[in-house]
Amino acid sequence: MSTQTSETRALGGLDGLEKRLQGPQIDDGSPGAQMALSVVLPGVPTFRRTPPLGLLLAVVGIVLPVLGVAWAYANRDDLIGLALDPNFLTGVVAVGLAAVVARLLAVAEIAHAFRRTPGIGGRTVVATVVVLALSTPVLWVAFRANEARGAVANVFASSDGEPLFTPSPDGAGGSGGSGGADGDPIDPDAITNILLLGGDAGPGRWGLRTDTMILVSVHEASGRVTLVSIPRNLTSLQFPPGTPLADSFPNGFNDLANAVFPHVSTRPELMEFYERDNLQPEAVALAGALGYSLDVKIDDYALVNMQGFTEVIDAVGGFTIELGARVPLPPSLPGERPLPDAIGPGLVEMDGALAIAYARSREADSDYERMGRQRQLLAALGSQVSAGDAISGFGSVTGVLDDSMRTSLSSGEFSTLLDRLGDNNAIHESVGLTPPLITPGSPDYEFIRSVIDSVQQAVLTGGASGYAG
Repeated sequence: MSTQTSETRALGGLDGLEKRLQGPQIDDGSPGAQMALSVVLPGVPTFRRTPPLGLLLAVVGIVLPVLGVAWAYANRDDLIGLALDPNFLTGVVAVGLAAVVARLLAVAEIAHAFRRTPGIGGRTVVATVVVLALSTPVLWVAFRANEARGAVANVFASSDGEPLFTPSPDGAGGSGGSGGADGDPIDPDAITNILLLGGDAGPGRWGLRTDTMILVSVHEASGRVTLVSIPRNLTSLQFPPGTPLADSFPNGFNDLANAVFPHVSTRPELMEFYERDNLQPEAVALAGALGYSLDVKIDDYALVNMQGFTEVIDAVGGFTIELGARVPLPPSLPGERPLPDAIGPGLVEMDGALAIAYARSREADSDYERMGRQRQLLAALGSQVSAGDAISGFGSVTGVLDDSMRTSLSSGEFSTLLDRLGDNNAIHESVGLTPPLITPGSPDYEFIRSVIDSVQQAVLTGGASGYAG
């Protein structure tokens, strides 16, 4: 009896060894079915054989992507901010690639477990091809996110910096310091002032004259915003004492305000002096000049050239504005589509080429009306372009961002600025420093400073400056 039992155990042991050598049997599930399941839910079939590995593959291939999508959806109101956040873009790249790798490893684990099963090689190839094919959108998103990450790093500041210009306590030029029309002092920390600069660089045009200069003031506590357009032909711009430009022009700049940028860019010694935290030296110099001349703190700047503005508008699908009169248009920029001689009156669908021509036109009126059109375009672009439009066009924009835009703002600050400019209810006042309010060819800077002070007081208190157009 004992002999039979020993033989039975021996035979059972041999059978078990044979089964282990042959690999998993049909009771463990079809390898094809397991591979198909791993394409969708990596780690689930593996968990039966190797729980730690199965759990790891499930976390990387299922849990992390689901959590990432859920977090992005929960923050969908700030999709633009996410798309401009280098950390978020890095996360998209990492999670996307990890999800693909997890599925490939899950297929490889099943292929190894069923390695002695006939036809396993062909099934593995098919499963691998299916994983790669289904992962193509994920890999494309990861590629564009990595591309965008590089552009964002070049365009935006990595962290908050010091203001570009801070007035002295006694005020620029002896104006006595910032204060509203009623003489109340203004807390500079309560307001953020950002200088928006639009340059004329682009194919066929030399240099980068800042024909568009808009001072955006934001009262952080209330969200109120004011816009002040600064004329490109403002003369006798003054510079902070102790700077090379102040030494060269003690009586004020001998050219128009829009010429400061090329004046600095063509002089290596000035480029070196105004170099700061990897910012555009020309923009730093211009911010200092405008801040000192207007006696106002300048926290940051954002510079976009005309060609970049055109491509950004096209990437987000354009916008619509309503014109009250016919506006003659200048010739299109080289490389752009032919334009009509004029547009309006009525509703006009604007693409990039048409919008930039509308902003550049001087034939219908004057430089000062042109400034008003620039503010109109800025408000229309901000209010009509949705987050979805911006995100869908972001991939197209990344190719030109590095060449067309520079700012001292972080990506998060820039996203917040876009949100505020797009909220018509947040725009408290829009003021143009134009005749008859001022005379750009013979400016009274003491009066101009009082105008800026009143606008600052208005955005701070919610009252009226008395100068809104």
